[in-house]
Amino acid sequence: MEIQQNGFIAYLNSLHNLGASGANALAESQALSPYFGDLYEPFPLIRRLVKVLTDNGQRVVVLTGHAGDGKSTVALDVLKILRALPASAPLKDPLGVREDIKGPNGPITIVKDMSELSAERRQQWLGQAFAESGSWLIVSNTGPLLNSLAGYAKEAGFGQDIESVILKQLDQSLGDGPLDRHRLEGFGKELVIINLTRLDNVALGAKILTKLVEHEAWKQCDGCSAEQACPLQLNRKAVLDAGSIVEERVRWIYQRLSAYEQRLTLRQIVAQLAFGLTGGMSCAEAQQQVTVSTAEGQEQGITGLERILFSEGFFGYRAGKPWPQAEGLHAVTLVRRATFGAPIGVNFECRLPSEAGIGWAVLPAWLDGLGSHWRQRAAESAGVRWRFALRRMAYLFGNVAQDKDKPAAVFLDAFLHSPSLREFDHWQKAEKLTLSRPDANRLCTSCLRVLLEVFSGFSASLFSRHDTLYLTLRRSDLAVVQPTQLVIETLPFRDFDLDFDSDRRVPVLSFDRGRARLDLTLPLLDYIRRRDAGELGNALSPIHQAQLDWFRAELLKVTEDRRRRKDEIELLRAGIDGEVHLHRFLLDQDQNILEQG
Repeated sequence: MEIQQNGFIAYLNSLHNLGASGANALAESQALSPYFGDLYEPFPLIRRLVKVLTDNGQRVVVLTGHAGDGKSTVALDVLKILRALPASAPLKDPLGVREDIKGPNGPITIVKDMSELSAERRQQWLGQAFAESGSWLIVSNTGPLLNSLAGYAKEAGFGQDIESVILKQLDQSLGDGPLDRHRLEGFGKELVIINLTRLDNVALGAKILTKLVEHEAWKQCDGCSAEQACPLQLNRKAVLDAGSIVEERVRWIYQRLSAYEQRLTLRQIVAQLAFGLTGGMSCAEAQQQVTVSTAEGQEQGITGLERILFSEGFFGYRAGKPWPQAEGLHAVTLVRRATFGAPIGVNFECRLPSEAGIGWAVLPAWLDGLGSHWRQRAAESAGVRWRFALRRMAYLFGNVAQDKDKPAAVFLDAFLHSPSLREFDHWQKAEKLTLSRPDANRLCTSCLRVLLEVFSGFSASLFSRHDTLYLTLRRSDLAVVQPTQLVIETLPFRDFDLDFDSDRRVPVLSFDRGRARLDLTLPLLDYIRRRDAGELGNALSPIHQAQLDWFRAELLKVTEDRRRRKDEIELLRAGIDGEVHLHRFLLDQDQNILEQG
């Protein structure tokens, strides 16, 4: 048999920037690649964009976002649809700076990237876009977009503060509905601003992993002399056998990063996935690993597989050790920072050296040899790094064994540093809360108990009543302990309920049928679950603390009309035993004294 070179492996290695060839990370090169069409997962808004551009009426659509969010790729898809080109076929020539197309209701112009133009050319083309016949699709990074539209608005006499108006538009969530909320009037033509950073690219990115491992180009390896023991093939087959398990676990990692304000662009996600499959290894290097091995059969590839296993490369490790070169990928840097794979519990640690999958996970057979080697090393006194590697392997590849749901749930939640993520993900996919009424009531009560602690500073268990939320004049800087606090408002727990916002894709704590609403983002839910379970070492980030302070202000605002009489005073006071009681007093204004209420 001959030693073969698979061009798809070289393509995968060109998707990240660790080697000399990272050109295919850019949309301009992807448009010409024969592999890209089969791998690409279309953005869900493309059909809506085409409809906006081809409907009756003329408008200017601006597509903005961070570098790598997929703006140019979306423009490429729109171009293919408008020119009736096959979606999966590569272009013969790169996408031009400006493409003029004959649309069904008039000319359509696509500007690939306004950020690459001079300031003078931007203003010139913006003037044409709003003044001449036809619709335009303009791709631009956010900074140049703000500057260019502000300059045009000033010349056109736009009556509003354009920067504020655009920033408000950029903050609009990008759901599955019509694009009406993204429209602006006053520019001569209707202006539509779409911010791709508001698009949830987590599921989109995770799907690409499945397309990478299922691509037909892997058949180019058929007949290679190293095929049976090739580390690249073993790695790919392990991911392929795990199937939807790996895609789901990868999605959870990206969802955890995104929810905690560490969002990745689609380009960064693809680079990490491609790197996880190859570890930067070429066909020649894989064949060399097999050739020099003294083992037999499939075992010849274990040493090479150890260097590139997906569960190691994805997290930025090689054979259990941090891999400095991998941190050249931003996604790997963020994943490493989160320290996934730390020790979880005594029961799991005892199983690590002896049981494949730590007792709850069924691993692909392709990992049997490597897993056995790592378990032997994990039993040694210096086996800490192999223990970490085994946890990462179990997380990414492990299918839950029969009757092992509970230990699997404990492991997965601990690995993700999130007690709510898996349930949160389920709600987002179902687009509703999938809780029974008793479970929803318990979660609502948990939220309110934690809010009671945050707003008052007292543990919820210390209150004599456990069905009321107290809003007090507690110091905002929290610099001192306040055993006595003036109560501004008391709100019964029964006036609160849980709902799901399908547009923002988050559960919501609602007061008085929606008069005040608090988005329960994943960090907030994690904080609530941990605090309600009695964990004391957790602190909210300033951004989420501000969210709770805002909700408190909204509650005071919507209850202002029912505020109690001015001669009635309520105090929360912690006794010497720590229990918190409510004291009510009436002010006798004639005698200027307080009486116990």
